Amino acid sequence: MKKLVIVALIVCCIGQLKAQDIAGSWVGSIAVGGTHLHLVFNIKKVSDTSYTSTFDSPDQKAFGIACSNTSVKNNNLTIIALVIGGGYKGTWDGKDSISGTFRQGSGSISMGLKRISDAEKANLSKDPIRPQTPKQPYGYFTEDVEYDNADKSQHYGATFTRPDGSGKYPAVIIISGSGTQDRDGTMMKGHKPYWVLADYLTKNGIAVLRVDDRGAGKSSLGTDINNKTSLDFSYDVEASLNYLETRPDVDKKHLGLIGHSEGGMIAPMVAARRKDVSFIVMWGAAEAGGARILSEQYENRLVQQGIDSVAARAFGQAYLQALNLFSSATSRDDLDQKLTSLFDEWRKKQSQKTLDALNIHDSSMPTILKLFDGMYSSGWLRFFITYNPDLDLAKVKCDVLAINGDKDTQVIAAENLGKIQEALSKNGNKHFEVQALPGLNHLLQTAKTGQASEYENISETMSPMALKIISDWIKLHTK
Repeated sequence: MKKLVIVALIVCCIGQLKAQDIAGSWVGSIAVGGTHLHLVFNIKKVSDTSYTSTFDSPDQKAFGIACSNTSVKNNNLTIIALVIGGGYKGTWDGKDSISGTFRQGSGSISMGLKRISDAEKANLSKDPIRPQTPKQPYGYFTEDVEYDNADKSQHYGATFTRPDGSGKYPAVIIISGSGTQDRDGTMMKGHKPYWVLADYLTKNGIAVLRVDDRGAGKSSLGTDINNKTSLDFSYDVEASLNYLETRPDVDKKHLGLIGHSEGGMIAPMVAARRKDVSFIVMWGAAEAGGARILSEQYENRLVQQGIDSVAARAFGQAYLQALNLFSSATSRDDLDQKLTSLFDEWRKKQSQKTLDALNIHDSSMPTILKLFDGMYSSGWLRFFITYNPDLDLAKVKCDVLAINGDKDTQVIAAENLGKIQEALSKNGNKHFEVQALPGLNHLLQTAKTGQASEYENISETMSPMALKIISDWIKLHTK
């Protein structure tokens, strides 16, 4: 499954609050990228010694996600959520607070919880009014649909929109970025960028299919979810293409893909295999490769946390070298040996000022190994880090539009657009366009700094300029 954005998952329950009982709703929050995401744990008492729980992330509109195990012993709470590869451990004070730690993969963070009422929990789900969110009447045909992949192992929920009237329309599938998202791309206090984009395109004569990710909305979670990668998700897109081709109101000669972030990496995978894809839009696509993208994001995060830029840069370079070891490592033990050697040499070259700024000392190696071991153990992350996007992009012969906001701090525009241009030029594709859009961030919002911490504070969901560029380009290439 697409990794549930770790920082925003929580355990939710459906029980009534009872005095001197841990059953009920509990809320905490985690700082992520300059913002805070609420985690709500709701615990239900089954018997005197048995509990169950689910978790919600109200800020990401993820609710009722089942936990695999919940135990309470001597006021010690343990919740295991296999779907996120983590959970929560804490100590209850016997009243209205729990102190403990939230964990996902190899990462953990201290998080206290407080008991909340049903009304308070409901209030967490309320979003600011986003002016671009579509409102009825839409002025076009809309249909909620469900379908399966070829072997019936995966079920999908989606919304199909097209202009009113008879006829066949060019159609696109929106492919989401990393993290489990619903069909609208609901995120950051009620922004719904995929719905806003679909609404604009449909009003401009283009049919759109926007699909729930695995485990969201009406789409099933599937099997072996912890080992699913971007490659698996590319076959989900193929299932959606197959569905579109069954519709009599779709022009099968003009089928396209719009991929955002990780989705921008997935779109070329599909286009390289499927000749029925006539165009793709790569929006904030991670073409520089996962190792570089993640190391740049980590370096940026250190700077945002107040670490000296020289020290952050030094560790960012070591971080990239460490991730580059993943492709040659044959096991975690082999990786640990390579990492130990790498960081021993790296430390010798750093000034004491840099090491102090990063709080790296003689005893830091176990922490560093834990960080990278956790990433290596994640099938999705290991694939993302080792996959070379050029291999598929080199096979793409259809029309391509590649766009980034020039203030994008998650996928740097100049570097990634440059890689796309180089790869497409090298393969002889003469039908592509590359644009860095001024003043826009990773979501194509008009931004000041481009940092993720701004996303929820910007009322605009998607720049009208960006919407028009995407729509005009698709109309030009589907005549």
